[in-house]
Amino acid sequence: MSPLLLEGSRVLVTRPARAEADTWAAALSAAGARVVSYPTIEVRPPPSWEPLDRALRQVGCYDWIIFTSKTAVLFTASRMEGGHFPTGSARPRVAAVGAETARALEKAGARVDLVPSDQRQDGLIDAFRSLGNSARFLFPQALAGRDALAQALRDQGCQVDVVAAYQTVPLDPLPPPPAFDVATFASPSALRAFVGTHGPGVLANKTVAVIGHATAAEAVRCGLSPVVAEEPNIDALISAIVRVRSPKGDH
Repeated sequence: MSPLLLEGSRVLVTRPARAEADTWAAALSAAGARVVSYPTIEVRPPPSWEPLDRALRQVGCYDWIIFTSKTAVLFTASRMEGGHFPTGSARPRVAAVGAETARALEKAGARVDLVPSDQRQDGLIDAFRSLGNSARFLFPQALAGRDALAQALRDQGCQVDVVAAYQTVPLDPLPPPPAFDVATFASPSALRAFVGTHGPGVLANKTVAVIGHATAAEAVRCGLSPVVAEEPNIDALISAIVRVRSPKGDH
């Protein structure tokens, strides 16, 4: 990809003001974009730590811990002794939805046993389909997060304990967005926060670029036609934006 294929494009980054947003900004800037920081949600601890703490106290009882976001890794690690995952033969195996989540786990001291080739919850569903019906899973995720993976595992007879590791909250008040050409969204909650305040019309004539099928489905429910990254990372998202914004479709 030419480093300047997004030159002149004003790209709205709606991720929370954390290191991930900085990573996105750096990659977009390297592609020539003018980055417009505009977080629509903030990430907070869950309403209570007790369910997660209780599960971590008996973590050796689980066969697997599943992580579907880097944020879940960071908050879960913060509740572990020393901020690191357990090691040794008694530890549960660890599954990560994708490479970014796996890197966060390894940085926190975890050994990652499974990353599906299809880096989505659907990929994890397929990877675990051959398990027997006696496996026990711990699944720390966002409060009221997607339940498709947990339900699929329960349907095949596994025990799944879903616990809230964090929550996302819409920023309130959310000021009018600065001028932009492209709006990027990494989660349904970020898109809902934007549309809930400003309505979908603000996005109607813009390029709406999203990561993940759940975010894409949310955009469609809002009457939008999103561009969807082929993989859940910023490089794939930039490629998707370039495909629709480059006059020749070069990327």
